[in-house]
Amino acid sequence: MNIAQYINQIILMVVLALAAFLGSQAKKLYQQYVTTEIKQSVCRTAVRFVEQVYIDLHGPEKLRQAMVRASAILLEYGITISDTELIAMLEAAVNEFNDSFRK
Repeated sequence: MNIAQYINQIILMVVLALAAFLGSQAKKLYQQYVTTEIKQSVCRTAVRFVEQVYIDLHGPEKLRQAMVRASAILLEYGITISDTELIAMLEAAVNEFNDSFRK
């Protein structure tokens, strides 16, 4: 083998390593995006459920019920979420829910 063949093999190995790295990073970004979309969808569903089923509840108790429902559904998907993130997403879903009635 001459030196040009070694250089070509090295370049090929670097390109393949770079492609593998970029592929893994793209997969991570995609999974993060999909997970966020699932979390938002589950929170919207939990808010609508609680609004429909727990008519007599208000404020913190309604939020607690929505947290219980959303956490259970997300757990079935194998998705973990902190209470802080869950509360923020539920509040955003409530705001979206309320906005739909204002229009």
